[in-house]
Amino acid sequence: MKDAIRKELIKTRLSEELTNSGMTNTEIAKAIGVNVALITQYKKLLKMPSVATLSLICEVIGADANYILGLTDN
Repeated sequence: MKDAIRKELIKTRLSEELTNSGMTNTEIAKAIGVNVALITQYKKLLKMPSVATLSLICEVIGADANYILGLTDN
């Protein structure tokens, strides 16, 4: 998979998982120690989190990092 396509897949899946988490942007931001605007940027596909931030997000919202990274399909 080409790098640009993989990045878009990651951003799309992360956005979906954030939206489907049932948590507000503020709750997620507070839980991982970032500004709420950053969560909004992730949801709008404007930014990609660092590996460390992605790990924290997955832990907080109960998402599977392998799915977000495109390593699995579910």
